[in-house]
Amino acid sequence: MSEAIAFQQSEVHSWCDGDKGPVTCELGVTGGIRSTLASEQKNNEDLNEKRRDLEDKRSNASDDDEKARLTSEIEAIDKDIEASTKKIEGLKSDLDNRKDLIEKTVETINKCIDYRRAVLNVFAYAQDKVRGENDPDIEPLARHLRDMYEESKSGHEIQITNRNNSLEDCNKEKP
Repeated sequence: MSEAIAFQQSEVHSWCDGDKGPVTCELGVTGGIRSTLASEQKNNEDLNEKRRDLEDKRSNASDDDEKARLTSEIEAIDKDIEASTKKIEGLKSDLDNRKDLIEKTVETINKCIDYRRAVLNVFAYAQDKVRGENDPDIEPLARHLRDMYEESKSGHEIQITNRNNSLEDCNKEKP
């Protein structure tokens, strides 16, 4: 019995203590990236509209100096559009990376919960085994073991609840 607990417990530590990856998702990160992306996409649209307006003005300009000035402004806008487009691509990449991180975190949390439940079940099984002990010589030890197993079960139940809350946070953060 103790070998099973030791193996399961070592897996709990591997999966639940962050060795295998994150076990929580920071709230607000995805929303921040989305908000910045939406703002930058709006900026990009505005820059493209401004460029079209300058193109129209340049095509209607009769003065060479005016055409040269507008061409210069268009070139400056083109640089801004290029920078904005790169920023948008970076933000989209950030969202993809965030999605991957959250998926891996959810997988880690689920493994953590699985192993915690396995340990919880081992303690419940052991508790059931000592529950009916009536031998007066063994009863004090059995009572001590029952209490110890109950305390261990309770600790794992609390941690399972915490990890389920982490799963909810991760689901809220999915892009």
